[in-house]
Amino acid sequence: MEALHIVIVAVIAAAALFAVLTPRLRSRRLRERFGPEYDRAVLAHNGDTRAAEHDLTDRMALRRRMKTAPVEAADRDRYLAELRGLQALFVEDPRQSAVRTARLLDSLLTDMGYPGEDRPEVLSVDHAARMPAYRDARRALDDRDADSEELRRSVIAVRDLIVELLHDDRGGVLARH
Repeated sequence: MEALHIVIVAVIAAAALFAVLTPRLRSRRLRERFGPEYDRAVLAHNGDTRAAEHDLTDRMALRRRMKTAPVEAADRDRYLAELRGLQALFVEDPRQSAVRTARLLDSLLTDMGYPGEDRPEVLSVDHAARMPAYRDARRALDDRDADSEELRRSVIAVRDLIVELLHDDRGGVLARH
C-alpha cells in the first residue's frame, strides 16, 4: 500500500511540474520564433501575455492553412529587375520609388498566394525579424512629410523582404509547423 501512495504522489508531482513548465516552454518558443513581434503582440494586448500568445498561435494556425507557392524563376528575375529599377528611381523621386517598391511587394505577395488582409501578421510567422522595419516602412509611406532618409529606410526594408521572399528556398514559407 505504501508503494501505491509513493506512485500516486509521484504522478501528482509530475503532473504539477508539467502544468508549470508547459506554459513557460510555450512562451519561450513563441518568444524565440517571433522576437520583437512577440513584444509587440504583448503591448497590443495591454501586457496580457496569454492573449498575445493566443494571437501568435492563431497567426501560426492561419499560416499553416494558407496555400502559398514560390514564384517561377522567370518571375523572380522580373521582380528583381523591377526592384533594381525602383532603387535607381530613388535618386530622382524618393517617394515614388518607395511607393512603387511597396506595390511591388504587394504584387509579389499576391502572386505567392498571401491573402490581402492581415499580411503583416501572416508574414510575421515566417519573417518575424523583418517585421519591425516593414512596419516602419509602411508608416513612412503613410506619412506625407516623411523625409528622404525615412523613405530610403522604407525602400531598404521592403527590398530586403522582397529579396528574402524571392530567395527563400522554401518558397517563402517554412516547413509546415
